[in-house]
This record gives sequence, C-alpha cells and structure tokens, in this order.
Amino acid sequence: MRLGSEFAAEAFERAFDRFAQTYNVQPQLARCSPDVLERYCRLFEAGEDVAQRREVSHRGIPLVAAVLPAGIIAFEGEVDEDRMGDW
Repeated sequence: MRLGSEFAAEAFERAFDRFAQTYNVQPQLARCSPDVLERYCRLFEAGEDVAQRREVSHRGIPLVAAVLPAGIIAFEGEVDEDRMGDW
C-alpha cells in the first residue's frame, strides 16, 4: 500500500484497518520502506529514536524496515480462505 512519505497518523491507521477488513485477520508483520518507518516513529513514538532499534510495533504487530520503494508499506498475515469466502 502506498502511504507516501508525509502521511498522517490517520492514513496509517486506515491502511492497517483496511488490511484487517479485507482479509478478516490482523496482520502479523508490516514491512516498511525506510521513510515510512521513520515517519511512523515520528508520529507514534513521541520523538523516541526507535527507528534505530529493532523493536518497533503498532498494536503489537512488528514493523520492520525493508527494501521497498519510498512511501510503501506491505502488511503480511496468514489468511484463512474459509474466513475470507469465495473470491
């Protein structure tokens, strides 16, 4: 999902919730481009320098830096086809 590099906290929350609504499961991991992870830390971690640590999470879900294009976050989770219904 493309958030852009200057996303608001509400945009991140919507992206997170959209994954859960679409797949009927919470994400297990979120891979972020470095700029998204840095912006997340500025918005949600109250100025702490957590971007340099390895334990960044949102609602208990780990957020990790990944080699992705700028402004991108990729949520991952185990999707149960029975809970999803037919595509």
